[in-house]
Amino acid sequence: MTGAEARLTALMTLMRQLQDVMRTENGLLREMRLARLQDLQVEKSALAETYELELRRLRQAPELLASLSADRRQLLETAMRDFQATVRGNADRLQQSSRVVEALVQVIGVSLGTAAKPAPGYGRPAAAAADGASARVIPVAFDRRC
Repeated sequence: MTGAEARLTALMTLMRQLQDVMRTENGLLREMRLARLQDLQVEKSALAETYELELRRLRQAPELLASLSADRRQLLETAMRDFQATVRGNADRLQQSSRVVEALVQVIGVSLGTAAKPAPGYGRPAAAAADGASARVIPVAFDRRC
């Protein structure tokens, strides 16, 4: 295996590994398994850093790409297009998840504000309201689908 072939293989392996991590990340987001998601972020960051380094090395040596056969260059181009599509999809899902979380925080904030002012005839008696020590129940519903 030539140096160009070895670099190509390493780059394509990194792209596949990152794609697998992003697919796993999307599944964890869908299932709201946030603890596992944090662990996965460490792996994703390490792979992304290595991918970036490998890609930079390949771009700094265009003669390596030129030494590859046309089939191998086509394979690399196709793999990179697939990788970019996966990255875009992952970024979209992360943004969507962020919007859902922000909306949830706003709903909870509004619910807390509404719960602080109970309707007449409902809620705590006037004596309990004065000491501020009693608890309040806040209705919340979560939709785990993104």
